[in-house]
Amino acid sequence: MLINNTPVVDADGNSNIHGVTVVYQVGETPQAPLEGFEASGAETVLGVEVKHDNPVTRTVVSENVDRLRFTFGVQMLQETMDKGDRNPSSVNLLIQFQRSGIWNTEFDITINGKITTQYLASVVADNLPPRPFSVRMVRVTPDSTTDRLQNKTLWSSYTEIIDIRQGYPGTAVAGLLVDAEQFGSQQVTRNYHLRGRIFQVPSNYDPDTRTYTGLWDGAFKPAYTNNPAWCTMDKLTHPRYGLGRRIGGADVDKWALYAIAQYCDQPVPDGFGGTEPRMTLNAYITTQRKAYDVLADFCSVMRCMPVWNGRKMTFI
Repeated sequence: MLINNTPVVDADGNSNIHGVTVVYQVGETPQAPLEGFEASGAETVLGVEVKHDNPVTRTVVSENVDRLRFTFGVQMLQETMDKGDRNPSSVNLLIQFQRSGIWNTEFDITINGKITTQYLASVVADNLPPRPFSVRMVRVTPDSTTDRLQNKTLWSSYTEIIDIRQGYPGTAVAGLLVDAEQFGSQQVTRNYHLRGRIFQVPSNYDPDTRTYTGLWDGAFKPAYTNNPAWCTMDKLTHPRYGLGRRIGGADVDKWALYAIAQYCDQPVPDGFGGTEPRMTLNAYITTQRKAYDVLADFCSVMRCMPVWNGRKMTFI
């Protein structure tokens, strides 16, 4: 896991960033909710500038929303004086809900200080009007008319929060708590370097060394691999997202895939003095597509074609 492109823990197990709590589930069915996360939120990104004479309005329609979190801030906040000194400044914002046709102020916010990069803050509203209702952000402070005063305000996003603990069965999910104070005015970003799904691979296969020991008895074991042959086997036989409800393991020529898998795992020069597997498959399937099209794409990685020989799916 990386926060602002910095690994939370280095290769030796030492913490690069302190004050970080991470919980995750790997995608089992069923799985428990994440500890410490008592709500779920759907964020709507806006990224719009809020001007004095042009409040930004949005409508909330979902009956299931319990709370709203508003994220807002300034691009910069400073005033340059005649002698070149850069002094702190301030801006005033209002967050208003429309109740019975009347705009009511829920939050009166003032941002003070000297800020040289984008700064974002957030507030959470609990007492929501009956849905649907409108919400708007109003800038009370007049807009700057000179480059000497930098105080542009923006509404970054709002998040619809539902107070329910969800386990997200069948989905890998991570929750992250970060002490934002150590990042100052920086916006915190997160990235993950991860391996994908765990597949069924031959019982005599070591996916780390990509070696096969002895003769294969036809049995499988669970393990991570990016060998395209076993990725293909998974897509053909998995009942949730593959063809497993239409065909089973007996309908796939696993012996043909075994030979292809060994070919894919053979080391070849990587162009930098080392070696790499002949073929690997690292991909995200993010949209529903025709099964044969996905199968053909997978097979193209292995330089083969899927063929139904009248009894089972084989590969040539």
